[in-house]
Amino acid sequence: MNKPRWQALITPELTHLSSESNYTYFHYQDGTKKLMSRTLKEWQERLPHFLRIGKKYLVSPDHITGWSNDFTTGYINNQPFKVSRRAAGILRKQGPVSTLHC
Repeated sequence: MNKPRWQALITPELTHLSSESNYTYFHYQDGTKKLMSRTLKEWQERLPHFLRIGKKYLVSPDHITGWSNDFTTGYINNQPFKVSRRAAGILRKQGPVSTLHC
């Protein structure tokens, strides 16, 4: 049985997903990105191990290289990204290894 086409996009090099309306960009370590016509919520359901760190982002825990002390900023491969207030609050309470569903 063949795997669905979207599963080929889920590689160890996938760092995060970002949303634009009803579309989602897949961002990879080498800087490339792919566009898919599904919402971020749909991808969150398919990728439960990814962290929802705000309205527009799902992040691969494998590529998180650090957090600020208050968890309002995280780092994907040493590049900063903004974390929503709600997600930062959850991270402060439960720790950075928790699965966030904001």
